[in-house]
Amino acid sequence: MDDGGRLVPRDSAVYQEFARLYRLAQNLRPTGIDHWSGDLYATPGGSWGGYSPVTGDIRVSGPVVLRHLVDPASTPAERAEAFATVLHEATHAGMDLDAPNEPNAVRTVHSQGAAEGFAELRTANDFETFTASAGHPELILGEPQYPGAFAAMESLAQQASGLAKDQDSFIEEGVHGPAVMHFDQLADGVVRNRLAEVVPFHEDHRRAVRAALIATMVHPGWPVLKDSSRRTGEKVGEEIRQKLNSKVDEIRGHYRSGRGEVFPVEAPNAEVGRERGAGRADGVAESGKGGAGGGHPEMRFLSGQAAAAGAVRRQPVLGDGARGRGTREGHGREPGRDAGPGNGRG
Repeated sequence: MDDGGRLVPRDSAVYQEFARLYRLAQNLRPTGIDHWSGDLYATPGGSWGGYSPVTGDIRVSGPVVLRHLVDPASTPAERAEAFATVLHEATHAGMDLDAPNEPNAVRTVHSQGAAEGFAELRTANDFETFTASAGHPELILGEPQYPGAFAAMESLAQQASGLAKDQDSFIEEGVHGPAVMHFDQLADGVVRNRLAEVVPFHEDHRRAVRAALIATMVHPGWPVLKDSSRRTGEKVGEEIRQKLNSKVDEIRGHYRSGRGEVFPVEAPNAEVGRERGAGRADGVAESGKGGAGGGHPEMRFLSGQAAAAGAVRRQPVLGDGARGRGTREGHGREPGRDAGPGNGRG
């Protein structure tokens, strides 16, 4: 058996329990999307698990996850982490990844890091409801397994939240994806909560303002935050906060000056943004929206390529593939290591 693990028989008790929990997780916030192939692999190591957007397969650790889904001798802490892994992977498999026709899509590894942070944020937020629906209300979730990505995403979600769009509304939107639109969804919260009174309620204006806000959120640390400490994630969140606040002030100044022009910015997915602009000038209808590339293996953020231009024009900072098979193939949870700079629970 290679390190990809063994295929778990679908008629086995452990497969049935995993599938039951997976469906509960999906039904908690239905998206109408399910990219899981139905194949479940048990890996021999300590890596919690991973979902491959290429094959649709889910791989989780036999001794760390699957055992604790069915073993009555497991401790509450062990069972809680196993349940959290199911919820985390169901979050990834329940959304499209790519949105090639969206100007504000961030199609780089920055979105992969943000997607891990979002999955951990959703797991922490929904864990109590999830475990209660599964018949285990006594379980309490411990520290996130991607503390750096979680801390940065939690900070950013708080910065974008308010009366018009709160954190739960962002999570409800985020579970639908596409993953490359998480930054745009966060920017939408900033517009609604902090800029609604100055930015015209018009698609061109609001999309451009969101693009400008996205540029402040796409921090060069995102690609490696899943392997970083909570402290590192908090630092990234604070650095984003400073740039975001400055950009909000700049946008307010632009529109309060009386100028009617769209806020000047190049979209993250710049080529599509320019095509849309040319289409309007020529009287041609805009290209369609959506995640037409759901789990496409040639997505830029999975291949590590930088965006064509705009907020993520620089080459992304890449790690070494991180803590296990799940992170090399796509998305996954890994057990924390002993605390240390950039490596551990933090």
